[in-house]
Amino acid sequence: MKKKWYRGVALVLGALAFATAYSSCSSGGGSGFVKASGRPGEVMLVIENKHYDTYTGSLLLNMLEAPAPSLPQNEPSYSVSHVTPGAFTDFVRYFRNIFIVDVDAERFSINSLKYGYDEWASGQLVMRLQSPSLDSVNAYVKANSEAMTNMIARHEFFRLAQVLRKDYSQRALELVDSTFAYQLNVPRDIRSSKVGKDFVWLSNNAIRRRHDILVYSYPYISSESIGLDEMVARRDSVLRENIVGEFEGSYPATEKFYGLLHRKVSTKAGGLRGELRGLWKMEGGSMMGGPFVCQAYVDKEARKVYVIEGFVYHPNEEKLPMVRMIEASLYSFRPRTRGAFDPQDILTASYTKFF
Repeated sequence: MKKKWYRGVALVLGALAFATAYSSCSSGGGSGFVKASGRPGEVMLVIENKHYDTYTGSLLLNMLEAPAPSLPQNEPSYSVSHVTPGAFTDFVRYFRNIFIVDVDAERFSINSLKYGYDEWASGQLVMRLQSPSLDSVNAYVKANSEAMTNMIARHEFFRLAQVLRKDYSQRALELVDSTFAYQLNVPRDIRSSKVGKDFVWLSNNAIRRRHDILVYSYPYISSESIGLDEMVARRDSVLRENIVGEFEGSYPATEKFYGLLHRKVSTKAGGLRGELRGLWKMEGGSMMGGPFVCQAYVDKEARKVYVIEGFVYHPNEEKLPMVRMIEASLYSFRPRTRGAFDPQDILTASYTKFF
């Protein structure tokens, strides 16, 4: 994989200008604290050139730039910039996601991954991998790549959710609340809706850059109620009944033979959720399709499963930014008794190790 070198300041200066538009994503800091720079999905990799030009550098890039899961075409999970520790000064430290790899046999005897937020700027994640040797770094990355990339993804969801905490569709929130006694913060451009039995369909109704959000419920019987087979079966049943495509009998069905991934997600406040992501296709209709992601929220007291889903239609263009915004929205689903959405809960999320 081709490595990217950024020794000048033009990229970072441009990112600092861009950060102004995302100032509402800040995760804290004092009133004079600098806002983190960089576009969503960007990571600054800080490592010595002599290490970057080895198998270790390629391994780190392959981890960070690996294709994002369950998309119809390859899109890198993250966009990576590289600087050396000597160049990592001043405004370069304001980047939104920073991954520092420090290799020193005299200071470190074992691998250690440390992370924290808002070290040099608000809305910032800083990860430090400290290791005695390149071989140790390689072994650690191979064993823990998913956990490290999940940490970055979690921070990206948090940043996006900070926007949704303040800028969301009040009408959509009230509609979901009145139907389910649960609340959901969705993007402000949502303007169309349909209500059915235990079902709400929300959409921005765009021709190409389209995103739709669904909320529906079904009985909770056991842990299998949020298992892979049950979530797929319920999804196809509910969408067949409630969403009609251009042609009679057509509906957005689950593509079962490509990219279907399932895992469990839990947060301190939000409890346990089953997560399903994959591709949808228009069954019995036009050649339409795209990615979807859904979470099945368990309310054991009510013996119900509430599913919140987002699916995207944006042909021949990048879809990952849209999917991540929708996915951040799913984390906002909560009982109305909990009150306002607190994005901080996303930072407590834990995931099953493998899809």
